[in-house]
Amino acid sequence: MAWDVSRSRARIANLMNTVPRAAVLVENFDQGYLDRRRIDLRARGRRLGQDEAPIFSVPDRRAVLVDGVHVYVNLIDYHDVMLEEGRETEAASRRLMQFLHLHYSAADRIVADYEAQRVDFHGPRLHAVVVTPPGSGNERQRVLRAIAMANALKDTIEAAAPRLGKTKLNTRVRIGIDTGKAVAISSGRKHEPEPLFLGRPANYAAKIAAGDTPGIFLSDNARAVIGQLRTGSLLMERAMALSDTERLKYLNESLGRPVWTQDAQPIRNQVDAAIRSLQTDTVLMESLASEAVFHFHHHEPPLSSIDFGVLKPSNSVRMPLMSVFADLDGFTAYVDRCIATNQIAPMVANIHVIRGELAAVVKQDFNGRKVRFIGDCVHGIVAEGSRVETDRAASVETAVRMAGGIRSSFNLCQAMLHDIDDLGIAIGLELGQTPVTRLGIRGDRSVRCASSRAVSGSEGLQQDCSGTETNLGPTAREAAHSRVKQIFCFGKANNLDYEAVEALLGTPTAPAVARTVAVAPAIRRPEPEHRFHANG
Repeated sequence: MAWDVSRSRARIANLMNTVPRAAVLVENFDQGYLDRRRIDLRARGRRLGQDEAPIFSVPDRRAVLVDGVHVYVNLIDYHDVMLEEGRETEAASRRLMQFLHLHYSAADRIVADYEAQRVDFHGPRLHAVVVTPPGSGNERQRVLRAIAMANALKDTIEAAAPRLGKTKLNTRVRIGIDTGKAVAISSGRKHEPEPLFLGRPANYAAKIAAGDTPGIFLSDNARAVIGQLRTGSLLMERAMALSDTERLKYLNESLGRPVWTQDAQPIRNQVDAAIRSLQTDTVLMESLASEAVFHFHHHEPPLSSIDFGVLKPSNSVRMPLMSVFADLDGFTAYVDRCIATNQIAPMVANIHVIRGELAAVVKQDFNGRKVRFIGDCVHGIVAEGSRVETDRAASVETAVRMAGGIRSSFNLCQAMLHDIDDLGIAIGLELGQTPVTRLGIRGDRSVRCASSRAVSGSEGLQQDCSGTETNLGPTAREAAHSRVKQIFCFGKANNLDYEAVEALLGTPTAPAVARTVAVAPAIRRPEPEHRFHANG
């Protein structure tokens, strides 16, 4: 099956009817909301914060406006351990997946211990949010708790990772923290019932977490809440980590202990004692190692038949495939504008339609598989081939056609929806051996995961694109046939919609059409600086 304008238009119209903007109910996360959640959970024999997060399974026709503190945890050295002797071997994939499985499991428990809520894991990054106690008057308490949680996560990961069974993966940890208003909506269905937080603080915390220097870094908003001077710029926010003295000071304050004012050495001793107190979490991670036994198999295409409900470490997919990242450009500014002008309901209806249509293009039109939504980004995978091997050239071609369909569907969304003219869509594509599985705590809190150099590469390529551009990675380009190579011969392709793709791939040379697909030199970076898919 291929992309079709009539089918796409009908899907969009159906999605618009499913969640009409007038039917979206916007609630505030306040004490009343929290009390209702607690009563509902108690009636079902569940506990708030342990069995379910404060904001969970938000219905399609609802949104929750939340004052919260957003925490992004980034494993700096993650990409260095993907390879074994310069190659992405099965043993390296197994070691990496085992580490992520343990990391996700333990991090979830630590987040719950601090009455926070995990929003998402994506490869080496964790997004968590502290939303309690609710209310603007409790912002300082939330920021202090976020710092305490960041301390526990950083120290546990760095202390435990080198001792985890056969993984022995040393990794430094960098954490970004911001505070402010975001909108929580539904993110996924049966096997991924997580809320998604849209807005500036989530995106900004992610920007602060991007970098090569370990530590805990606060935005100016978070610094102001706890009485620190503002730095004045993102560059300075990313450069000024909390000192050991400050970490302990705020940790003690969050726990209601006296604030330390001694000289550096006693403070260092106290930090060391705090690290030793995390041994229970370290032991927890080590005890999980015996459960993380990974067995891989090749999944016969189409990948649309992958059932994430049955995937687990002992039943994981690993095969060459195309990773596709499609990210809405300008979305964070759009969300901020909707919050400021009380247009949250129309925004929720619009994002429901856009995400639903992009997921349908991946699965219904090109037999690919959506891995997950990450913020305003859809991550999909696709492959062509047999039950024993992947046809790399055919997989690249299908992914390029899929990218064209995604852009054409987005263009239709802009024509049929209101107030999204300023948005664009940036698309990155790359080929490579990729494990696909579910990791972390068992049950509906486990996490869909596809992580490899191809995934990181497609993500980085997308981040280098404007809202009208599509880019193909070097491995995919090498495997592609000549007509696909011609499209990307000078780098990124501009306005590469489905009609243009079909014209370019339908004949060996199509100079008249090729002139409508402008290209620009691709920007190359050693490793992507992750923007976490909330462009603004």
